[in-house]
Amino acid sequence: MLFVAKRIYHDGGRGRASASAISIATAGVAVGILVMIVSICVTIGFQREIRDRVVSLVGNVQVINSQSLYRNHSLPIQITDSLMDGLAAVPHVVHVQRFALCLGMLKTNEAFRGILLRGVDASFDSRFLADNLVSGAVPSFGNDDAPSDSILLSAEMASLLQVSTGEKLYAYFFDKSLRTRRFVVSGIYKTNMADFDSNMCYADARLVQRLAGWAPDQYSGAELMLDDFDSMDEVSWQVSSMLFMREDAYGQFFASPRVDELFPQIFSWLALLDTNVAAILILMICVAGVTMVSGLLVIILERTRFIGLMKAMGSTNGQLRQTFLYLSAMILVRGMLFGNAIAFAFLVLQKMTGFVSLDPANYYLDRVPVYFPWTGIILVNILTIVVCVMVLVAPTYVVSRIHPAKSIRFE
Repeated sequence: MLFVAKRIYHDGGRGRASASAISIATAGVAVGILVMIVSICVTIGFQREIRDRVVSLVGNVQVINSQSLYRNHSLPIQITDSLMDGLAAVPHVVHVQRFALCLGMLKTNEAFRGILLRGVDASFDSRFLADNLVSGAVPSFGNDDAPSDSILLSAEMASLLQVSTGEKLYAYFFDKSLRTRRFVVSGIYKTNMADFDSNMCYADARLVQRLAGWAPDQYSGAELMLDDFDSMDEVSWQVSSMLFMREDAYGQFFASPRVDELFPQIFSWLALLDTNVAAILILMICVAGVTMVSGLLVIILERTRFIGLMKAMGSTNGQLRQTFLYLSAMILVRGMLFGNAIAFAFLVLQKMTGFVSLDPANYYLDRVPVYFPWTGIILVNILTIVVCVMVLVAPTYVVSRIHPAKSIRFE
């Protein structure tokens, strides 16, 4: 039966309808696989890229003042070196850094801008900002005896204030009294994360502590970077257990929110993409299945006389159904090979060159990201084979309704 199926497949060009049916079925499977693989790789790449950018800016898990969860501004909590060591010892934690937040305003002769000044110290991991610098350099905060007067601005703020690296500008802070500080712009960064670039700038944590009137060991909190995003629940639970009902020297209690709790709007949006991918997978599998069924029916109808002759020669309905299933499998495999080849060629080219661009204002990225989840890609191919083979069983039963005597006269 396999030999007969191969002959029908390779001789399909002798029948105009069969040749067209085989081509259309192959193209349908190829397009379905192509769209599914590209959708998975691009969507997961997009989710990972956005997620990693947010985590690089604020950490996977934060340790903050419990009252800050219910306020629109940051309250101080004591972050000692011993606490930092304890947090760093938690499994899956690869880095811990302290930060201090303070609201203020930057002003030049041309414009002014409200800011969230983020104070960092020597524990700050600056690699992400260094990779996204537009000009200048990331200052080495916390390594000198005196607080640095350097400030790191986003490209959006620098454009609005019309300043560049090396220029001076004044910052104003309002608490119980007006406080003024002069900064020197040391660098300008651009992460394309509008929620952060619109107001976030970086300075020395000791300076922020002085402006806020905090003690040297008081910070807005600490950020924990993890080696695996999926371990965030486990780490959050362990940190919460470690700090449960723990009171610092100033009578404040700790909280340990996760990044998806701090920015639910971003992560809810990313989770919504999974629904879109699922819809695309279902639709494309249906497209592949329908084209395969249609093609197989056309081939069976055009081969009616052949089926009648085979039955007259002693072939059973089961053997003939098996023959057309083999034929369908050949078409399916060929379409999947074409689809996978085109998909991987496109994705590799996009990963290397980034020729398909995006609007950063809407998507946070300037090019379509690509990630290869090999397990997911293999499962999509297996699922396509299983579903298509299952739906192709029904059309083969048309063979059972063909009678040798009538089929030989079929035109």
